[in-house]
Order: sequence, then structure tokens, then C-alpha cells
Amino acid sequence: MDNRNHTTGGSGGFSLTELITVIAITSTLMGAATMGYHEMQVKYDVEAQVRAMSTDFSELRVRALTTKQRQSITVNKQNYLFKSYSSDDEPLTAGTVIPPAVRGVKYALKSNDSTFFNGKIFEIDHRGMVVSIPDTIYLDSTSSASLDCLIVHTVRTNPGKKNATWSGCDD
Repeated sequence: MDNRNHTTGGSGGFSLTELITVIAITSTLMGAATMGYHEMQVKYDVEAQVRAMSTDFSELRVRALTTKQRQSITVNKQNYLFKSYSSDDEPLTAGTVIPPAVRGVKYALKSNDSTFFNGKIFEIDHRGMVVSIPDTIYLDSTSSASLDCLIVHTVRTNPGKKNATWSGCDD
């Protein structure tokens, strides 16, 4: 009889203790990687929202210049929308909504005084200039994003980072 397949020592596999140790270490590393990924995703989402809003505001200014018509941006807590006006006499509450009708936001929009926006209208004249008083739009987020606010000036819109020292937006 051939006894080459039988060994006199222990088996060639892993012990239960070794297997549990490897699973515990792997689980810990996966958990740490998942938390880091989530923080990175939130940071990216905040920065993408600020860039998209800045682009939308700039496009509306260009639209006002090219069509020679007043435009407006109505900012709420969870969305903003654009309107176009056929004459200078048309009230801000009227106007034609520019599709897509509502541009939703993932992170709520706040004003300078930390209250949420509720129907704030930025009017843009036919020259592409904001008629209403310039304001800052902050995203309600605690992420470490490099962009988390938007300054709406008379002739430009700048993305920036909230400065905790003086509670403003560094553009």
C-alpha cells in the first residue's frame, strides 16, 4: 500500500484563528477606505454644485446680452430657476421660465446671514449686469471642499471658499 498522501504532522491549511485574523484586518481596511471615499464624494459633490451654479449664472448673463432682454434668477433653499422677460415693464413675478424649469441642488442654499434662501430674485438687465444688490450664496455643507460659496457681483459671479475667520467668501 502507498502511504505518500498521508502526513504525520498537521494539515497544510489555515487555522481558524488565522482566518479570523485575516478577515478582521481586511474588514478594518475596507471600513477605513469606505469612510475616506464618502468624504471625498461629498467634497466633489459640493465643488461640482458650486461650479454648475457659477456656469448657469454666467450663461444667463450671456443670454441677457445676446437677446437684449432682462433675465432673473430666483434662488430658494433647494433649487433655483431662470426667467426671461419680454419687456422692461414686465414684473419680476411674471416672465417665461427657461427650461429646465427648476435646477435642483443637493446641498441647501444659504444667504450672508446664514438663513436659507426663500425666493430671492437676482435681476439681470439687458447688459448682463445684476440690478439687485450683490449677495453671496453659501452651500449648507460641512465638507472640506475647496469651493463652497458663490459671490454674485454686479458684473461677475465668482466661486469661492467660506472663510471662518471673518464669515465671508474668499473668491
